[in-house]
Amino acid sequence: MRKLLLVAMLAFALPLASAQLTATADSDRDGLSDALEGALLKQFEPRFLISASDCSSRPAAFVPLQSKPVVELENGTIYGQAFPRKGKSDQIELHFYHLWRIDCGDRGHNLDAEHVSALVSRDGDSNWKALYWYAAAHEDTVCDASQITRASTVDAADRGPNVWISRGKHASFMSGVLCSHGCGGDECHDLQPLAVAAIINLGEPGAPVSGATWVDVPQWPLAAKMRRSDFDDVRLARVDQLSATTILWANPQKHPYQGIIRNSRNTVDGVATGARATDAALDLADEKTGNALAGASTSAGNGLSKSYRGVKNALRITAQKVGKSLGAN
Repeated sequence: MRKLLLVAMLAFALPLASAQLTATADSDRDGLSDALEGALLKQFEPRFLISASDCSSRPAAFVPLQSKPVVELENGTIYGQAFPRKGKSDQIELHFYHLWRIDCGDRGHNLDAEHVSALVSRDGDSNWKALYWYAAAHEDTVCDASQITRASTVDAADRGPNVWISRGKHASFMSGVLCSHGCGGDECHDLQPLAVAAIINLGEPGAPVSGATWVDVPQWPLAAKMRRSDFDDVRLARVDQLSATTILWANPQKHPYQGIIRNSRNTVDGVATGARATDAALDLADEKTGNALAGASTSAGNGLSKSYRGVKNALRITAQKVGKSLGAN
């Protein structure tokens, strides 16, 4: 009887202990449990828009446990990372990497590591909310067109935002309008939603998980992107100083030169355009207002045109009547 009781107790205790270990497991040793990291990556998964004619098809899945990155399938896999923000125990930074077999734009190359990221925090009701979003576009080059904004600006406080991915170059944009900025090498036409095959946690450099032993290799700058934060205090201060509807250039000091590069092949006006640096990449309120004004202008123009035609017709009819009247006399 005692033996049967012991067996029954073990049968009950072992699954419970296993569940507790699973809930607290921290495979990449960054202080966050695997379960929490997985839940946050799922909650804030962006909605990627990609080109159907991209030469690299879709973001790739890589063969696990390799010493270098080897593409297994181009199936829409997204790789994730979650780590505590340094000096802020209540904030977590999330990175979503879309990794490609090839960059086939200007100066193309094999392997392409791009990403978007979020800074999230737990609110008073213990719900996780995104505070800011960042989209990487040609990082660490003169054509760096990366953007940063409040989560509320892109309607992504409780979830991921829409992210436009340029064809062939794979730069990330928080608005389709921004795709035509930078050095002019990006195109975001005829995009379609990406069906994400899976979100796979990479862990951390030096402590990879999910068999991502190919992260820290010189073939691409993935490990460097994983080691740094996209949300330093200077950037966040700039965001907080401007309108709540504004998307900012993350590195505005590079923007003047991009206008020159973008337009120099077409017109000398590109020099003037490039010389006007600004923090703001786009104000979504102005964009909506601009569209409304354009519509109003078109409506007003149509109205004036119709009024003019109406007056013209009325004068013509009057003249005909007067002519007939004079002829009758």
